[in-house]
Amino acid sequence: MQSVAIRKRRFMALLIDWLYISAYLILLFGVMQIVYWLAFNGIPTFSYLQSQLIATFTSVIPVIIIFSIMEGSFQAATFGKRFNHLRISYPNHFKSRSVIRNMVKFLPWQLGHMGVIHGMYKDFNWFAMTLIYVSMLLAVLYIMMVLIRQDQRHLPDLLAGTFVEKSS
Repeated sequence: MQSVAIRKRRFMALLIDWLYISAYLILLFGVMQIVYWLAFNGIPTFSYLQSQLIATFTSVIPVIIIFSIMEGSFQAATFGKRFNHLRISYPNHFKSRSVIRNMVKFLPWQLGHMGVIHGMYKDFNWFAMTLIYVSMLLAVLYIMMVLIRQDQRHLPDLLAGTFVEKSS
C-alpha cells in the first residue's frame, strides 16, 4: 500500500514540476520576444547550430541546474516533491549525484529538441526520427520503470544510485 501511495505522489510531483517548467518556458518565450523586438526589430533567423545551442542553453541546462540544486539541497526535493512530501535519498550523502540524476532525467527532452530541430532544418530523415523515437522511448521507459519496479526507481535513479522516499 505504501508503494502505491508513493507512486501516486511521484506522478503528482511530476505534474507539478512540469507546470513549473512550463511556466519558466512561457516566461522565457515572453522575455525573448521582447528582446528580439527591441534589439533586432523582429525575430532573427538562426542557423541549425544556433538553434540547437539556444534550445540547450536556455531550456534544458537551466532546468537541469535548478533541479540539481533543489534535489542536492537540504530538502532534497523539487517543487513537486516538496508539495507531495517526497525527497531524494542519497546513499553515503553524495548529493552531487543529483546532477547525474537530472542529466539522465532530462535526456529525453534534450534528444527530442535535437530531433525536432534537425528535422526542421535538415529534413525529418532517419537521424531526426531516431532522436525523436529514442526520446519518447526513454520517457515511456522511465514511467514504466516507476510503475513496474517494486522500489519505483527509474533509470536516472539507478544510474545516480538514488531513490525517492517519503519525507518526514
